[in-house]
Amino acid sequence: MKTFDNTIEYYELLMKYDDTSNYKKYELPEGFHYEFYKPGDEEEWCKIHIESGEFTSIEKGLKHFHDFYDYFINELPKRCVFIVDSNTNEKVGTATISLLEEKEYGYEAAVDWVAIKRSYQGRKLSRPLISKFMEIANNLSHKQLILHTQTTTWLAAKLYLDYGFEILNKEEIE
Repeated sequence: MKTFDNTIEYYELLMKYDDTSNYKKYELPEGFHYEFYKPGDEEEWCKIHIESGEFTSIEKGLKHFHDFYDYFINELPKRCVFIVDSNTNEKVGTATISLLEEKEYGYEAAVDWVAIKRSYQGRKLSRPLISKFMEIANNLSHKQLILHTQTTTWLAAKLYLDYGFEILNKEEIE
């Protein structure tokens, strides 16, 4: 399934969710489970993002990983989650509840680096992953979340909207 469409005009979408204690719960399909980040999982994180189309190499992925996560790397074991194929033990999806260095639009936490390997897309993993990161945010006392997406990843944007996220910068893009 093509989840990126560069024929659509690119606009950044800022989305918000204002009550993480009230979210839809979806379970992972049979044969999958969650694992939290452990030191050494950096390359697995990169592989997910390479296969989903974000990066072209492990080196580029590792640079982004460290540029983005190093300031709160000790928090990752409770903020970064993976979906794991229980049959192969392969990490196939990921998402992070980032602790923002500075508040953004009044939000102190953001959903970041959400991805599922292309070969696993269409297997009903997205909604459970959203449900899981909402649970994580709520458990960490982040009652409100912000996330960045874009119009070119329209399927992700639609998924977030259907889940209950609202566009924060609607006036800017209209």
